[in-house]
This record gives sequence, structure tokens and C-alpha cells, in this order.
Amino acid sequence: MQNQKNNQIYIIGDIHGCYKTLLALIDKLPNKKDSKIVFAGDLIDRGKDSAKVIDLIMENNYKAVRGNHEEMLLEYGPTRTEQEFTQDGKYWIVNNGGRETMKSFKSEEHYFKCYDFIENLPLYLEFKDYKTQDNRYLVVSHSSIGRVWHLRNSQDRFDKEDFENQVLWSRKSSVDIKEIFNVYGHTIFEEPKMTEFSCGIDLGSYHEKDPLKIPNPRICALEFPSMRIFTQENIED
Repeated sequence: MQNQKNNQIYIIGDIHGCYKTLLALIDKLPNKKDSKIVFAGDLIDRGKDSAKVIDLIMENNYKAVRGNHEEMLLEYGPTRTEQEFTQDGKYWIVNNGGRETMKSFKSEEHYFKCYDFIENLPLYLEFKDYKTQDNRYLVVSHSSIGRVWHLRNSQDRFDKEDFENQVLWSRKSSVDIKEIFNVYGHTIFEEPKMTEFSCGIDLGSYHEKDPLKIPNPRICALEFPSMRIFTQENIED
């Protein structure tokens, strides 16, 4: 029989360029870098090592979904045909961590390699071979997906917009979809928010400790389907 720890998948919450902290978290996993890992988006911005985070994911063939911060890079970052930042792009640079992200790339070639990777990230991932005891299979998205799950295959333009806005940007609470267990990030919690049908795992990775807001900022990994939690406090310089 296969060892139980090899039958688990590890979903990691928002990283925000905190590369050293991410490495320390992965080192806590049973199989370390050889674990089956999927990221719930917001790989970039805020921290200083966004490019290293993306490189790590590409080099190890880890899976990931797109977060709203990846969406901002695609929307406002330089493209091969347009190098100038718009006014909205400057807002991303100044207010949403884009400056730190742009500084993290080694070269223009490195930037566009990462850009192409980000552009191909899906909005959600299904893992039908990983199920809870009540037979719900794993779905990973950046924000909770339950409210728009029924729209996922719609070809209607407005349905597509609603779906994308929800899974990238919404902070509405998750709802129960009987067939799935949704693991998501985006909304910061003091501790993982676990229900019978979902788990929110953004623990504020990049924040400084604040007793009134985020007393214990960490990166979180959920082992699924065991539901074991691994966390790592921020150890960035």
C-alpha cells in the first residue's frame, strides 16, 4: 500500500514574494520540495522576491492558479508591444507592490518568461482524485468559488466576467457546493477558516505583526485530504 503521506496534496496560500518564508514552509512538508504542491494565487507583489517564487514554481512544475495580483501584472505590467505604465499601472506600482515585483526580475528576458507563465495560469484547478471522507473533490481557486461555480462553463460574456471577478477579487463568504471542497486564499484570516465545504488559507504572509489587525502573519499550507495545517511565520529580511 502506498504511504499515506504520498496520497496528500499541499495547497499553499498567498506568498506575495516572500521567498525565504516559502522555502521554510516547504521544508516542513513531509516530502519537502518533492511534495505535490499547488498554489492558491498571489505569488507576487509586496515582498521583494516575486521572481524567485515564480522561478521555484516553474522549475519544480508545481501547479498554481492566478490571483488578483497576477492579474494586475498582466493588466498593468509592460508587454512586448507596450513598455510604458498607464496611470492605473502606476497605482499598481506604488500602492499594490508592483515596484518590488518589477525590481525582482533579472532582465527583460526573465520578466517575459515569468509573464508568459503567469498569463497561462488558470482561474481554478480541479483535483478529482483527491476527496474528503464525504466524497467532495478538491477545487483550488484564489478567492472562494462556490457562488459562481455554476457559471464556470458558461460562454456568455457577462457570466464569464462575473466568474472571473468572483474568483480573482471577491471577499464574499464561501457557499456549499455539495460535490466540491474549495481551498482558497485572498481574504486574510488569523487562522485557516475551515468549514465542511471549504478552507481559506491566506494568513497575511507579507504583513508585519499588528496585535489589532494581523497578530501572527504567516504562510499556510493545507494537507488535503487529511486537513493537516502547516504554517511558517514571515522570516524575510
